[in-house]
Amino acid sequence: MDGIGKSSLSELDSLLQDLEKGKLNQKGEGTVTKSVMIREENRRYETSDGYGDGGRPEVDCVFEPKRKTTTASSATKELEDLMSTLSDIRMQGSHHVSQNGDYAKPNRIKDRRGNQLDSMLGNLQSTMDKQGVTATQKGCCSACKKPIVGQVVTALGKTWHVEHFTCAHCNQELGAKTFFERDGLPYCEPDYHNLFSPRCAYCNGPILDKCITALEKTWHPEHFFCVKCGKTFGDDGFHEKDDEPYCREDYFALFAPKCNGCNHPITENYISALNTQWHSHCFVCRDCGQPFSGGSFYDFEGMPYCETHYHQKRGSLCASCHKPITGRCITAMFKKFHPEHFVCSFCLKQLNKGTFKEEGNKPYCHSCFSKLFA
Repeated sequence: MDGIGKSSLSELDSLLQDLEKGKLNQKGEGTVTKSVMIREENRRYETSDGYGDGGRPEVDCVFEPKRKTTTASSATKELEDLMSTLSDIRMQGSHHVSQNGDYAKPNRIKDRRGNQLDSMLGNLQSTMDKQGVTATQKGCCSACKKPIVGQVVTALGKTWHVEHFTCAHCNQELGAKTFFERDGLPYCEPDYHNLFSPRCAYCNGPILDKCITALEKTWHPEHFFCVKCGKTFGDDGFHEKDDEPYCREDYFALFAPKCNGCNHPITENYISALNTQWHSHCFVCRDCGQPFSGGSFYDFEGMPYCETHYHQKRGSLCASCHKPITGRCITAMFKKFHPEHFVCSFCLKQLNKGTFKEEGNKPYCHSCFSKLFA
């Protein structure tokens, strides 16, 4: 009986060790080899009830000391549970590979950089459709004509993928940046100003803010200045000559008529006389500086004179009364006289030419000359 008990205990220990190894192999390798061995031994037992050869075998219940009790049925159940779990994992892995088979196939790049993202988006959408993943569409992209899922840009009355809403000139993504519209197309700020903003006639740069329009051109305010002195124009405005802007002072200094009296430019009212222009305060007698009464003046060598100084310049003043001689005159002693004013310096009688004597640059009659100087 002791030999039989030890043999049974050894067989049970061996079975339990095989079960434990099967559990470890199941966790580490993912495969399980399950075998069931039934061993029957017909032995001869001598019992009190008289059974002999071919009788019923005796079954002993063996407990391993200090070990958790594990029966064959519970161990088998654990193995079956583990096998079922592994089978599920393998099935999921096989299903995942078959559904994502598109990713295993190499895609030949047909387009340049601009179409790579479109191809990736198309593959993603195709894969999502195969897997039954659906997403809410937010419109159709105005650039690529494909549905928009995810972030969307709404501008110019249209919808766009974020990466497709770009400047029409440089293709830079606009995103949340400031953009300008021209003929229904979006442009970034630098390109819009370079392409469409008015140009300064001085520096040829785009005008971004304030603009001055003058001489049929556009200017930066700081670049619209006098071509002579370089000063910007104030409230007086500007003057134009040959399509160039000038300040008031430089324009008159360069192009205004000059006064014939002071040679300064005439900027206001003027008098035109003697084939030239004059300031009103400069048109006076050249000798006495008096303005002309009644607007009458006398011209002597291209300059205006009053009547007195005109005759003085011409030598036609009476040497006695110092008034102009307009009629008959007597010329004597290199002077001119009114006839009635040519008299003896002593007796004051009227003298005739050729009937007087001269002494001390004064005329005398013969009688007075004889009395005074004989």
